[in-house]
Formats: sequence, structure tokens, C-alpha cells
Amino acid sequence: MKIGNSNLGQTNQRVSSIALGTMYFGSKINTEVSFDILDEYYNYGGTFLDSANKYASWIPGCKGGESEEIIGGWIKQKNNRNELFISSKVGFAYGNIPCSLKKEIIISECERSLKRMQVETIDLYFAHTYDVDTPVEESMEAFYQLKNDGKIRFAGASNMFGWQLYESNQASNQQGWEGFSCLQQRYSYLQPTLDADFGTQILLTREIIQLCKSKNISIMAYSPLLSGFYSDVSKTISPFYESKSSEVKLKAIQSIARELNVSANAVVLAWMLQSSPMVIPVVAASSVSQFRNNMQVLDIQLSDSQKDLLNQSIEKPMTYS
Repeated sequence: MKIGNSNLGQTNQRVSSIALGTMYFGSKINTEVSFDILDEYYNYGGTFLDSANKYASWIPGCKGGESEEIIGGWIKQKNNRNELFISSKVGFAYGNIPCSLKKEIIISECERSLKRMQVETIDLYFAHTYDVDTPVEESMEAFYQLKNDGKIRFAGASNMFGWQLYESNQASNQQGWEGFSCLQQRYSYLQPTLDADFGTQILLTREIIQLCKSKNISIMAYSPLLSGFYSDVSKTISPFYESKSSEVKLKAIQSIARELNVSANAVVLAWMLQSSPMVIPVVAASSVSQFRNNMQVLDIQLSDSQKDLLNQSIEKPMTYS
């Protein structure tokens, strides 16, 4: 089985329905293993590579840009740029670059990312966060200019609340510019508590999902597998996920995984891909075997009863009459 494709928002662009997360390529994951994972993803028909300018500047000995450099080296080796859909991001601080979406920062960082990846165009360029100190019109103008200049093809948003995404696209629409066609947020099968605080990582909520659905904005999910927690429940999970609801959901995942004889990770990914609206998971791996294990998702077609089990609620919704 091969990885399928889906539309990118309101554009006519088709992208892989599973993106490969490359955050630790060139840092925690050495060049050889990174290339092996890229090869494996490509062999499965995947073409959507997700990176960012700051990956992985927080790792000791790294300065940022390592992931993009790995992608660039692999593309040069394979000579397959025209077959790929590459995304990167700008906005968070790293090195001497401040946390900012000022026009000059967006444009200069795009140039640096292009150089590191040895490409002429970034297919999908994300605002990695929302900048409260920069007028949204200034930021959106920068993305518009980059697209006009052929440096990017599409713009996306990440780690934004619903109102921030809406405000950004409204600013673009008023100028006749194409806004954000995609939103990438923290999202998984288990839902954290209402008071969960993941710092700069903004959660995908039901409200934001409905906004994206109504505006035909594609949704991507990072950290969909909670660092492998579903397939190894001995791992420690954030207390923000500890609840009766999580217990019920974990039992459902494990039950279906046993029934289908696949990994729990694969069931989580199938649930995302077969939801409405569909969510594109950004799948990362530290080894080829780990990646293959996750690709069991390609053999899964959830039944209606399995979907009902996965989507069950432990509380009855309140209704008014």
C-alpha cells in the first residue's frame, strides 16, 4: 500500500495525506539514519516533508537549520525535487533570530531556509506562531511578496488560536491576497484537560476544527502519537492527559489494535485520516523500523462500529428543551 493524497485547502494542490516530520534530522538523528527514513517514506509514496528554520536549535551542539540541511542533502542525492512538497516555518526564536513575524524577518529567514535546503521555492511556508507585536497586515504582506517572487507557493499557519487564524486571513482577503491554506497544531487522539498548558504549542480544539472546515483550510497535526505513548503505555505522559476519558479512549485504541493485529499508533493515525474533516498527521520516527510500524495504518479501514467506539464520550451531552 502507498500513502494517499488529499487537497491542500482551497488550492488545487494535492499533498501526501501523511507528512514526514523531520524535526530531529541532523541533530538527535544522524545523517545516515535520517536519509534511511527519508528513503523509506519516499518508497511508501510519501512526498510531503515538514521542517522549520529552528529545528533543532535546542539540542546541545546545534544551532538550528540542521533539519533543513539534511533535506537539502537528501534531495541533492536523489535529484527528486520536482516530486516533493516541502514545508518549513518561521516565527520562533533561535540563535540571534528573535521571535517575530516582522516582514523583514519572514523574508530573510525564507532566504536562509531556501539556501539550506538548496531549493528555489518552499512549497508551504508556515507562520510558526502568532506575533502580537507585529501588525497582521505586515506579516501577511510578507507571505504575499514571497509568493509573488516565486520563493514560496502557499502560506500556512501554526500554533494560532481560531481568532488569530481568522484575523490573518481576513487581512489577506481584504487586500485580495491568498491567506493561510493550512493550519498545523498540536493534536492527538487523547484530549488534554481544559487547563492544559503546553506553552507555545497551541492545541487543535473543536472550535478551530469547525472554523477550518467552514473555511476549507487543511488541518495538520504535530505530536499525533504523543512520542510513542499509545504503543508503549509504560512511557510517562503529561498529567494534562490523565482523566477518566483518557482511560476509556486508551482501552478503545488497544481493543481495536488487537482486533486488527496492528500497532496502537497505526489505529490513532487511521482515526485521524478517516475523520471528518480529515487531519494530516505529521509522523516522525527515529528509525526505519519504527516508521514501518506506523505505516501499518495504510492497511486499516475502520468500520463504522470501530469509529463509534473511538469517538465515544463518557458523558452525555447537555441538551435544552
